[in-house]
Amino acid sequence: MPDANSAAIGPTITDANSAAAGPTMPDANSAAIGPTNTASPAIPAMMALPADTGSPGSDASTHRKFYTFTASLREIYDNNVNTASINPQSSLETELSPSILVDFPMDNADFSARYTLGITYYSNAAAVNGGSTGSNGGSLQYTQEFVAQYTHLFSGRFSLGLADQFLNYTEPSLFENTGTAYNNGTYNSNAFSGTLSAQWTPLLGTTTTYSNTIIKYDNAAVAVDQNSMENTGSQTISFAVLPKISVAVGGIGDNITYDTDNRGYTSYTGFIGAQWQALPSVSVTGRGGGSYTETVQNQELFSPYGALSLSWTLGMRSALSFDYAHEVTPSDQIGANGQTSDRFSGNFRYDITPSLSTHLQGTYTNATISQQLAVAGISSSYNEGEYALDTGFTYHYNRYLDFDWGITLSGVTMETNGGDYSREEASLGVRGTY
Repeated sequence: MPDANSAAIGPTITDANSAAAGPTMPDANSAAIGPTNTASPAIPAMMALPADTGSPGSDASTHRKFYTFTASLREIYDNNVNTASINPQSSLETELSPSILVDFPMDNADFSARYTLGITYYSNAAAVNGGSTGSNGGSLQYTQEFVAQYTHLFSGRFSLGLADQFLNYTEPSLFENTGTAYNNGTYNSNAFSGTLSAQWTPLLGTTTTYSNTIIKYDNAAVAVDQNSMENTGSQTISFAVLPKISVAVGGIGDNITYDTDNRGYTSYTGFIGAQWQALPSVSVTGRGGGSYTETVQNQELFSPYGALSLSWTLGMRSALSFDYAHEVTPSDQIGANGQTSDRFSGNFRYDITPSLSTHLQGTYTNATISQQLAVAGISSSYNEGEYALDTGFTYHYNRYLDFDWGITLSGVTMETNGGDYSREEASLGVRGTY
């Protein structure tokens, strides 16, 4: 599930041309709300809405359109449509995703919202609500995504950002989580977040964040173990010590509870960090500290906390980002209150020509469920791995029409039985924008 306690500093870029089946992934054009402060924790809901509305149509004259219509059509081959560990089922899929984005700029403020409907036809019916088997014959599944974002600049030194993201998905999200795997099957996720940034003096600044994430599954058998609510708050104080170097100190509080299961935790994290603007095109940020975690059964865990982020703009044609985080995150395992996650993620985009671009995006998480984080009465500890790799090409025919091809590899490895799977997807698609 999206964890607002993510240690990724700055947004993890997710390419809009991802070949993953299901709804369109968050667009790479996400923008930070307010002044950039890479010492503050990233909040997933704030990364989900592109700030620009794309290229205006020729009828827009000299005025920027307040709306953008987009529709994509894809043909997908999926070799494990039900993410099963035994007897995986393959399927051909036809995916249609219409979307509308509106943007209303105002004096010192901006409001944007996007709604996307996903309609997928499976030649072999996908199992309903996350079952492990399917049946022959076609079926339709629907997904929805709504994202809204409001930013307000009180002055050149003070800003407020609010965002909300509602998702109705039928498959695990590959690049949305920050260390916790989603279960397969239909679920609703709502993430609200807010950021208040202040530059009190030319050298001293603060960032305050809050987020609330609610997860609800349709399948009652899954819901009883996975429905949850998470609240996270953070406070960061940054100070410029050199023209290209700033230091920061801060704290994070995170609490997750489950509707039915007697599991979850509260964690408190303190950290110090630094940002180095090595070049105008290269920014490096790091943080280190420690966390104290107390589970609902009053178990205690002291653990290190750390994060590293690199952002590199390689001229006008390409960009590279990398993020690493070591922290305590929620767990999808019913025998765990939480897990210690090491998460690596990266994205590379390159414009081969003005008409042809390519991307490579990957993420890997190794989660350790230790004895201190296991539910009371469970004596074993174990590891869980999750990976996803997405690559492809996009041909920009003109400002209204794109063609894309992509491959997505994903899977989960577990030391316990029954949760492993691997999945391969390939797609061809066309996308129109007006």
